[in-house]
Amino acid sequence: MRIRQPIESAEQWQADRLRYIGASETPITSGVDGRYASKAILFAEKKQLRPFQPDTAVLRRGRLGEPAVLQALCEERPDWQVQRAKVHVVDEELRMACTPDAGALRPDRPGIGIVQTKVIARSIYKQKWLDDPEGPITGPATPPPAYHVQTLTEMLLNDTSWGALAVLITGEFSWDFALVEIERNAAIEAMIVNDVQAFYRDYLGPGIMPPLEPERDEELIKALYPKDDGSTIDLTRDNRALALVEDLEQTQAALKRMSKQERALKTELGAKLGEHTFGTLADGRCISWRHQHRKAYSVAESDYRVMRILKTAPRNQKGHDDE
Repeated sequence: MRIRQPIESAEQWQADRLRYIGASETPITSGVDGRYASKAILFAEKKQLRPFQPDTAVLRRGRLGEPAVLQALCEERPDWQVQRAKVHVVDEELRMACTPDAGALRPDRPGIGIVQTKVIARSIYKQKWLDDPEGPITGPATPPPAYHVQTLTEMLLNDTSWGALAVLITGEFSWDFALVEIERNAAIEAMIVNDVQAFYRDYLGPGIMPPLEPERDEELIKALYPKDDGSTIDLTRDNRALALVEDLEQTQAALKRMSKQERALKTELGAKLGEHTFGTLADGRCISWRHQHRKAYSVAESDYRVMRILKTAPRNQKGHDDE
């Protein structure tokens, strides 16, 4: 059964979101979100294993920019009837939900459609949306998979026949508008639903955290384990831990060598520049060595964990018997 719940407060909406997989989260469960979150982060949020995340710059930009996108849509498509949604649509059976930005009626398509708004920097739109990045900014465009899956999820949950991504492309001196049509796709919708159900079955249901993505989950691990308790864990049978330590040692040694090499190269170049500020090179490039002044500042005290590789395990710690 699908329920349309009015959004009465941000607190109520956030509490309701914990109970379902939202449309903006289905790209994560389907493995196509290359932007902000991993499956482990989504799991931690749903299980409330980390503190509530305050508004980010990206979320704030999207929230404040939504009215501007809809205004641009109304100006570009004056024959459309556009209405902000302000509802949380919930499918109790699928345990999925969405918060559409807007619904619309248009003369050339039957029924109500979903409008998903986006505010995208001009450089990002050219790089990740435009079919021809060198072409005009209003040329043919294909949305990133995450936005496609999000919009399809909203169309599915609202049972609409059509959808569109309304995009405000922000530049330093000008803003452009683009409208990208999204068509229903039964195969992708089935994949979305299956992936959500698998996430409930494999992770949320049994309470098992998904495999970490080390390149994306650094802040999650710091949030989950902000302090140590003085104990020792036995990793002697964990071959992966041993391999990680060996790789870490080699990486740290390489960084040390590279840092030493960098200082030596800068010293030799500094000798060649002498008192000169700039030096031109045969290939047209230029190096500079300018005098700069750094103002004094103080660093606020903070607590954080430091990882080191020790030659032997410490004795008389929690997890060891006193000798």
